[in-house]
Amino acid sequence: MEIYLIILLITILLFRLCYFFEYFSKFEFKSLVGIFVFLFLIIAFFFSVATQIYFVKRIKDNYALSEGKVTFYHTGRGKSEGKVQYDFKLNGEWVSNTYKENHYIEIPDEKPNTNISYLVIYEEDSPQNGYILFNYPITDEDDLLEYEELFKKGIPDDVFYN
Repeated sequence: MEIYLIILLITILLFRLCYFFEYFSKFEFKSLVGIFVFLFLIIAFFFSVATQIYFVKRIKDNYALSEGKVTFYHTGRGKSEGKVQYDFKLNGEWVSNTYKENHYIEIPDEKPNTNISYLVIYEEDSPQNGYILFNYPITDEDDLLEYEELFKKGIPDDVFYN
């Protein structure tokens, strides 16, 4: 909610700055509303992408790995945003987390196997900043160890897109 207030304030400020352009104040009301909505959408998109970049960078700087199970799965199939809810082990206890599809994490269109576990990458200092990785299934005990060994070399290119 706070982010929308910030976006609205920045939009109003930019809209108000437009009055310095000659003839801007002589536009019809419909045109002014259109300009305001356009500015709002551009700024909202910018903030959305900027926050995603920020949270992914935080994971890349200080990440930890765990095992997680999908508890809720919804694919957008191009019509809406996909959403995943999952539980993962953190210090021996199961913790729940939810995220929506974004520019860095893709949610598969086909429902994944919910009977198996998947690798979870999260920010060590803020475990709610994390993602379940459907391209890293855990079917036996050795898989998690193999993935931990793989990630010691760095985060593989197929974890985050863009």
